[in-house]
Amino acid sequence: MRINSLVAAFVLAGAVAVPAQADVLGVKVGLDIFSTSTDGSFANADADFNDETHFSGYVAFEHPIPLLPNAMVRYTDLSDSDNGSKLDLSNADLVLYYELLDNPALELDVGLDYRIYMGEADAADMLKSKDLDEGALMGYVRGRFNLIGTGLFAYADIVATDYDDKAISDYQLGVGYTFGLVPLIDMTVKAGFREHSFDVSKFNGISADVTQDGWFGGVEVAF
Repeated sequence: MRINSLVAAFVLAGAVAVPAQADVLGVKVGLDIFSTSTDGSFANADADFNDETHFSGYVAFEHPIPLLPNAMVRYTDLSDSDNGSKLDLSNADLVLYYELLDNPALELDVGLDYRIYMGEADAADMLKSKDLDEGALMGYVRGRFNLIGTGLFAYADIVATDYDDKAISDYQLGVGYTFGLVPLIDMTVKAGFREHSFDVSKFNGISADVTQDGWFGGVEVAF
């Protein structure tokens, strides 16, 4: 997907999303814990890493201002290592998105994500470790189906891009339950599966084709 196509889709989303903006300012804070296994290769060597436990945290802001996108900041720890190698694909996302649908049964968010990788790669045959301080522009889609009147839901959260020797995707599929914690504050518990695919060539000097996936559980508080 080319950058100009992503930008065009983002502008179109803003044009059609005006009626679906939040009625009041809202803040969501979430934390996920997940276990991953890693497969693939980097620096011309097969990736044979230990299973690891990671975390991901985010804060999202939603508002009623037409044409101005909502925003989410998210950080994900994705550091893996074995006896002789290390691949740290930890990253931070800045997501700007519009709510195309926001009703009791269906929710749909569409936008853009700028992801910055901030880890490092170190393989046995590399002279020295290399930082992965580089970003990628990605598309963002999140859909949620609510079972009305129960608090139960299923959702998908996807960021992806494929341009300039960068084929990167990161998706979550999960289910959850939302309930009122105290007046005006809701809590959500959720669980599901997450997969991060990182297929790049000369990404700040690193070439890799790695997949990290596993099950996760998390909580979210909405104000």
